[in-house]
Amino acid sequence: MPDNNLHRFFISIVLPSILAIGFFILLIFLVILPAFEKNIMDGKKEMISQLTNTAWSLLDEYHQEVVEQTLPEDSAKLLAVKRIEQVRYGDENKDYFWVIDRQPMMIMHPYRRELVGTGLSDYQDPEGKLLFMEAIETVEKQGEGFINYMWQWQDDSTRIVPKLSYVKGFEPWGWIVGTGIYLEDVREEIRVLKNKLLRITLLFTLLIGIILAFIIRQSLGMERGRKNAEQKLRFSRQKYKSLVEASTEATLMFLRGDLIFSNITFGTVSGYNPSELRNMHFEDLFRLTWEELTGMFTNAKKSVSLETMLECNTGTEKEVVISASMIPYADETGFVVLVKEVGSKQQMDKAFRQLSDELQTALLLMDQPIKPLAQAVKKCPSATTIREVAHLMTRKGRNIIFMTQQDEIVGVITSNDLRNRVLSANIDPGRPVVEVMTSPVVTISENALLHDALLELKLKKISHLAMVDPKGEIVGVFGREQLTEMPINSISFMVWEIANAENTEQLAAIYKRLPVLVRALTESGAKSHSITRTITSVADAMHKRVIELGMEELGSAPCGFAFMVMGSEGRGEQTLATDQDNAIVIEETKKQGVEDYFLALGARVNRDLHAIGYHYCKGEIMARNPKWTVKLAVWKKYFSDWINHGNPQDVLEAGIFFDFRFIYGDRSLVDGLRKYVHEVSANKSVFFYQMAMAVLNFKPPLNIFGNIVGKVSGADELNIDIKKVMLPVIAFIRLYAIREKLIVTGSMERLERLADLKVIDNESFEELTETFELLMHLRLRFQAINIFSGEIPGNLVNLNALTRMEISILKKVFSGIGNLQTKTGFDFKG
Repeated sequence: MPDNNLHRFFISIVLPSILAIGFFILLIFLVILPAFEKNIMDGKKEMISQLTNTAWSLLDEYHQEVVEQTLPEDSAKLLAVKRIEQVRYGDENKDYFWVIDRQPMMIMHPYRRELVGTGLSDYQDPEGKLLFMEAIETVEKQGEGFINYMWQWQDDSTRIVPKLSYVKGFEPWGWIVGTGIYLEDVREEIRVLKNKLLRITLLFTLLIGIILAFIIRQSLGMERGRKNAEQKLRFSRQKYKSLVEASTEATLMFLRGDLIFSNITFGTVSGYNPSELRNMHFEDLFRLTWEELTGMFTNAKKSVSLETMLECNTGTEKEVVISASMIPYADETGFVVLVKEVGSKQQMDKAFRQLSDELQTALLLMDQPIKPLAQAVKKCPSATTIREVAHLMTRKGRNIIFMTQQDEIVGVITSNDLRNRVLSANIDPGRPVVEVMTSPVVTISENALLHDALLELKLKKISHLAMVDPKGEIVGVFGREQLTEMPINSISFMVWEIANAENTEQLAAIYKRLPVLVRALTESGAKSHSITRTITSVADAMHKRVIELGMEELGSAPCGFAFMVMGSEGRGEQTLATDQDNAIVIEETKKQGVEDYFLALGARVNRDLHAIGYHYCKGEIMARNPKWTVKLAVWKKYFSDWINHGNPQDVLEAGIFFDFRFIYGDRSLVDGLRKYVHEVSANKSVFFYQMAMAVLNFKPPLNIFGNIVGKVSGADELNIDIKKVMLPVIAFIRLYAIREKLIVTGSMERLERLADLKVIDNESFEELTETFELLMHLRLRFQAINIFSGEIPGNLVNLNALTRMEISILKKVFSGIGNLQTKTGFDFKG
């Protein structure tokens, strides 16, 4: 292992381990042992005080007999002394009590009988302390207390040791009773404890030493393996470089998505020179993610072909067909990619396939249940006049009203009925609506599919069907307008509509159709990742069109700029409940007043997006804020400050900024900013530790029994905020993506790239994918339910509405987040 690696290993692993052991030893001898010694001494003091009180109680017992005149005082004193003299305690049953009076004179001492009946006023211990006078002084001042002195060991008069006694006065007879402990006992207990802790410390140190030796051995083995891999890599590079350069087709070679070789033919097709192609990524060249390409390989021995767009050096795009093959490259897997431009016939074939795909999508949607598309029922009494019904239709924006008698639906009338049965027949609008309504009401099951509903409408020649639940109760209404909406809700058509909209009113009308598509896709079992990408595609198109409309009003931009989005849209994970997180990067220019133009553009874009349905950001992270519409150099300073000087809270709050993604303008500004972030953040352990706190600080909403804890609402719901549950998962993926300098911003794309890089193992990849899919599925599902219930979509999930299996899986998810915290703590806390 090179010296610098050994030094780094010693600093990062060996030294902290030694310091931890030293701190552990200091903690034991400077904190724990003194605390134990104090506790032991306090316990001994408590013991002798309680024992003294017991002896005092015996004196009081005999005194009460004197008071009651059942025993003469002299006899009572004699009996009390004899009884206390016989009391023993302790491990060897040799600890005792003694009694003196206030003269002082020894009344009783079981081991120093020569002192009994003698005066003690001048009696001293070997160190000259007048211990019995001190006992009298303590009792006179406090009534009871502790005294320290030297005394013989139990019944051994040859051994003098430190002793602590507790004395208490018995006022009726003028006596003082006391007992004590030998401090040698306490010191012996401390010595035993020290010896035990010393053995534990030595054992702990030995174990750490063994572990360190194992780690060093493993590290040396890994270093040898790395050198062997480098040698294999050099051989592979030379072999495949020759292969690419010799090809007559435009040929590229990628490793982990990074371009490592290209030939002259590709330079001719793309317009890039070799120096420009150096260090480019697959996604810099093609309108396709690396994960999408590698995911197409089901057999490593077979190549895959597909059509995509090549982004040329001139800023234009060429439609191309790429053929990719997997090849062994050292100990990894490389990919050789052949690029061929698409001819006119191929373009016609592609257009036909796109049309076929649109038709297949429409057919797929027709196989969905009608329940998600049904409208709520609007009712009025059958005695209501025709005029009032017409006013009700206008006020409610509906073309169908149901008639009731005694709260039971008995008929229905539509706007067509009013024209055909009332106006054309010249019927008085003041007549009751019951005279012109349709009865009985034609119904259909809520589980019926769209094509069944369409067939029913055609066969019965009616415009609406009443939807009934399993109990036969009418719970919604389904009409032809819902059916005709389905074909236009395909994503490509929606994006086309957005691009051709002329004002925000048209854009808002298109946006209102989005929940219909999301609800249908959610209930049809579509992957959450696909649904969020659909929502994000619509959001991207909305942003681009609003920016274009703003620039038509304000005029052309005075200099280059890039409009970018952060947060969930930056990751391509927008849901139906989201606010704006956007900003503008202005190119470096000496022109004056350019900021004023872009602030005006930002304000116009934010206002129009809010009108469409993308709400203002509560934290004002929007392009209309002068702080977030600045030149590229200022943006670089922002990220530099967060990375190099930010405190933990600043870094946590800035997390969404690291998910920035290009939307409109000069892409190179955003690409340059991304490159700068990767350069500045390299090896910044403090910054990554601060980012890791978003994962480490998360506390799963589980009680001590492992059950999910939610908030109880007035609607008998038990809710959890699913967005907060997703935050540590997103933060975990973002943390490693930044460390590994990934360009992609989507959580799933980042996760797949991390798996390719072996940053996470296959088992963790599968668990994280399932976790993200489940959490996002629940979030989208309940947001769609909110919208179709007339509520504002949010991030709350009602636990009572989940199945037992979903609850069980959710608990497993929380356990998995604990594993993420363990890995994060191991990788970034050190």
